[in-house]
Amino acid sequence: MDSIKHYFQAGGWVMWPLLALSLASIAVIIERALSYRTLAHVAPRLLTQVSQLVDQGRFEEAHKMCIGQPGPVAACLATVIQHRQMPVEDIERNVQEVGEDYFIKLEKYLPLLDTTTTISPLLGLLGTLFGMIGTFQAIAAAKNSGANDSILSGVGEALYATATGLTIAVVCFVAYNYFNARQRRATAEMEQSATKLINLLRAQSPRKETVGVA
Repeated sequence: MDSIKHYFQAGGWVMWPLLALSLASIAVIIERALSYRTLAHVAPRLLTQVSQLVDQGRFEEAHKMCIGQPGPVAACLATVIQHRQMPVEDIERNVQEVGEDYFIKLEKYLPLLDTTTTISPLLGLLGTLFGMIGTFQAIAAAKNSGANDSILSGVGEALYATATGLTIAVVCFVAYNYFNARQRRATAEMEQSATKLINLLRAQSPRKETVGVA
């Protein structure tokens, strides 16, 4: 505990904003990790089950199945089934609106991780610069060689802020890219699943201008 306290104090005042950023980032990472659990690989299985029900004309059962599942894929499939009597263009527009709503939800808080990745090293560097300024002032004020040890110690301590900032930035960078990859994959699965179901409905009514019949 004493070593942590010494490390924190040695970094200077910038350790406080770095601490705030690190705590906020940890909270975002945990919240997003729990939220993204709903994006498990259920899309292929759900699409297969829903397609079978739709192919049999059991639209209500298919719709209830989608509503009972979490995630953007289920929401888009439910939208397709709900608006199956509309023209294809209208169905696609409704699906796009649902997709955009989910995209906003998936992107929630991620800009904070991106900002932390950028600003943490800069804050760390700023703290180090202030520490080095203090060290050089000590050098200028030194009157004997016995002060060399304290000067070298001050140089080492001045780097604590940079090390802390870089550590926070690396963690946030990895988390941000991971969640971005999950977001892109979820968007792709959502679009592909909706398109396949729309094509199935179109195949069921090739002579009609609207997709499907109730």
